[in-house]
Amino acid sequence: MTHIEHELTRHLIHLSRTIGARPAGSAANVAAAGYIARSLESAGFTVELQAYQCPTWEDLGTTLEVGGVAAPVGANPFSPPCDVQAPTVAAGTLAELRALPMDGRVAVLYGQVAAAPLAPRDWPWKGEHDAAIVAALEAGAPEAVLMVQTHAAALARLIEDPDLALASATVPAEVGLLLMRQPGVPVRLRINSRRGTGSAYNVIGRRGSHDEPRVILCAHFDTKIDTPGASDNAAGVAVLLALAEMLGAHHLGIGLEVVAFNGEEYLPSGAAEYIRQSSADLEAIVAVLNFDGVGQWLAPHSITLGAGSPAFKELLEHLIRRYPGVVWAAPWLESDHGFFALRGVPGVAFTTAARQPLDHTRADTVDWVSPPRLREAAMLGAEIVAALQGKNPAWTRAPRGMEGCAP
Repeated sequence: MTHIEHELTRHLIHLSRTIGARPAGSAANVAAAGYIARSLESAGFTVELQAYQCPTWEDLGTTLEVGGVAAPVGANPFSPPCDVQAPTVAAGTLAELRALPMDGRVAVLYGQVAAAPLAPRDWPWKGEHDAAIVAALEAGAPEAVLMVQTHAAALARLIEDPDLALASATVPAEVGLLLMRQPGVPVRLRINSRRGTGSAYNVIGRRGSHDEPRVILCAHFDTKIDTPGASDNAAGVAVLLALAEMLGAHHLGIGLEVVAFNGEEYLPSGAAEYIRQSSADLEAIVAVLNFDGVGQWLAPHSITLGAGSPAFKELLEHLIRRYPGVVWAAPWLESDHGFFALRGVPGVAFTTAARQPLDHTRADTVDWVSPPRLREAAMLGAEIVAALQGKNPAWTRAPRGMEGCAP
């Protein structure tokens, strides 16, 4: 194992195994912020902890009985507490859900209306389908909601909206099958949860003046509530800290910020808060390089560009030819770089091309993360920073009227 792979592994293990799950506002999240800050200071960066308020939530115990028999269940993040005993009604499509009599019942959602996590209402990329599901649930006012995860992977919670007042939980596929085979079966759902308000921190390491042309390297360090978050996204933070060590030892002809963002998994977004506090300085950003979900053993890396110029895209395509394990991907915005790209700031996104169904679950452990692939991401990131020396924002940005996600 090379020196850089050793350092990448050290950061990966400390964040995902020593600290573990680190949702924004939790004590573990604050510990992770401190670890990142100390690492950046050791690399020679001036560090700022950028604080903002966020909701906090704890699951103090959740149980489900189906027809008097205990069944596996996981409370959804931000669910209020409840102790509900009621018969069930089920819906697998939006039309069924809208027609469902939910008063005094527990609504069981499966199929089309539980195919993916339900986006919070304030999520910038929330689609009309998710908004319609929330509207139907609020209009129907069930006693509680059970979301059925229809695949057999580790349990991933399917509602995570701080603004949804309905008690809710997710059940695995086998429990969904049990519920569907017994229409109207009585269930008892007990959720003992505690919600409050806490502080979250973006960790910002700077070299050079804040208003000179600069590159931002970023990765989010928060996780969902019960995952060690190795691939998503201790791996990205490990790459970030390795890049800080590599670049901190060199004189650069461009300003550099290394930013560990909070709140990528649950709103409010740390990236959005950074932009709110730094809106006057966005014009000085040459590019944002975001590392999110990198380094999995079983798939190659991908890279893409949002809101970038044709010349910048050509530069990136040229650089990745030296990396046969990296593929060019269609633009996507659903991470921290997206908040910048939507404002015309070029966003380069690194991730894994065909990610395993590990994200947001307890199965996202260090065993699935490859140190050589993390080194690959770090080396390519360093080459991109080197190639941007002497470039200015006008060179990297899409022409006027084409600021959206570059094709």
